[in-house]
Amino acid sequence: MPQEIELKFALPGVDGERALVLLRRHPLLRRRAMTHVRLVNRYLDTPDGWLREQRCALRLRQTQALATDGRTPTGQPRWEQTLKTAGQGEAALSVRGEWTTPLKRPRLDRAALDLTPLATLAGDAAPWDQLSVQYETRCRRTTWTLHLHGGARVEVALDVGELRAPGRRAPLLELELELLQGAPDALWLVAAALGQVLPLLPARASKAEQAQRLAAGSHHAPVRARSLELPPSAAPMVLARAALSDALGQLCDNLAAAASSDDPELIHQARVGWRRWRSVLRLVRPWLPDSPPEATALQPLLHTLGALRDWDVAATETVPTWAAAYVEDATAHPQRARTLQRALRRLRQAARVQRQTLRAQLADPATVAPLQALAAWVVQLRDDTATAPPPQLAFERLQRWHKRLARALAQPPADAAAAIEALHAARLLAKRLRYASEAAAAVLPAKAAARTQRWQRRARGWQERLGRWRDTLRAAELLAAVHAHPGLVGFLRGVAAAQHPLRGGA
Repeated sequence: MPQEIELKFALPGVDGERALVLLRRHPLLRRRAMTHVRLVNRYLDTPDGWLREQRCALRLRQTQALATDGRTPTGQPRWEQTLKTAGQGEAALSVRGEWTTPLKRPRLDRAALDLTPLATLAGDAAPWDQLSVQYETRCRRTTWTLHLHGGARVEVALDVGELRAPGRRAPLLELELELLQGAPDALWLVAAALGQVLPLLPARASKAEQAQRLAAGSHHAPVRARSLELPPSAAPMVLARAALSDALGQLCDNLAAAASSDDPELIHQARVGWRRWRSVLRLVRPWLPDSPPEATALQPLLHTLGALRDWDVAATETVPTWAAAYVEDATAHPQRARTLQRALRRLRQAARVQRQTLRAQLADPATVAPLQALAAWVVQLRDDTATAPPPQLAFERLQRWHKRLARALAQPPADAAAAIEALHAARLLAKRLRYASEAAAAVLPAKAAARTQRWQRRARGWQERLGRWRDTLRAAELLAAVHAHPGLVGFLRGVAAAQHPLRGGA
């Protein structure tokens, strides 16, 4: 089966012209021949997404060569038809089936599709007559071909353009590295070199997926955890690769969207992705053949995400939730209403400043490089099922965590400050138990999976209960930091005291 093996990266905080200049100057590319082409990709499907349900993408592509200025067309445009089927995808790496047919005109070649797996998938009930162009992409592609040591060949492609759907448009900027010959390791070596000058953020969504989301109005929608499709009793390393890959993808996908969207949920889901990564990593660490790259360099980014999430929650959730109780009656207490509005403005301004910090970090190659290194490690993680431990050992680790959480909640320290620290640690343990249990349930025997689901529900309940209390305490701290009225700060501190998670016993 013909395959496409490639890495895909978003470039947050960089415009297309700047990206091209930096690539042209890079030592790996500056002496290489460079070509420009104009690409128009028209994606076909039925109005109800029949091809998408088959996990296929069908496109008609026009290719027009451009002169060295990257703008002037040369020669005649060419058309081709390509069917891509979903394959294995981990972090930024995708391996997919691909069938391409040259066309004389931009019309679907049904006969060519009969020679692809789609013919078997479709059967006699295929709605061929309902296929039409649903969305498209237009871009200028600049390419270089690298001949590397060991015989590997890699194509570097920078795509600058836009996504188009009925009534909607969005910018398109991404870098693709396609393996033309050799081992996939060559792709990561090239990515690491180019990542020294560009923020190469691992990306999973194809152009077709991005355009489809644009058409659906969900182009920058928050990305949540995906269900793991694993065989029963799969070895821990199989679980590790699937769960870690999705967790890292969730983090990176939401970071890419947060580079241009202010949706607070993007920050929340990015942090969930990182928490899932750490939880699964902690679960399978005893059986890892090698440790992941050091993530110390990620700490500034993670700190910014945490700080921004705190400001967002205070400004959009916690303070608004208690606004009516604080004001009571705006007519009787107009000063309280004004005090509240001033405080909310200050919280929102602080969130904007923190969001600018995040975007500056995402545009820094040094900040994004550790994510690329983690993606490379996951893809290359060996899964030696012959020596792998049984899933039961993962269940036993989860069982120990559950007991630790129960003890932590049953016997909090008497000292108030120590109790706050202990409950915060319990909240983190509840998250770890929740996310690791969610991942492990996919490969555990039915009885063990049912028990982990009970632990998962209990951990989620404690996480939410501790989280609400912690958010209220944190909102009071942030209000004090922006010099909000002491009365409002004191009110929220009182609410936090009333919300104490162990009030009335565990």
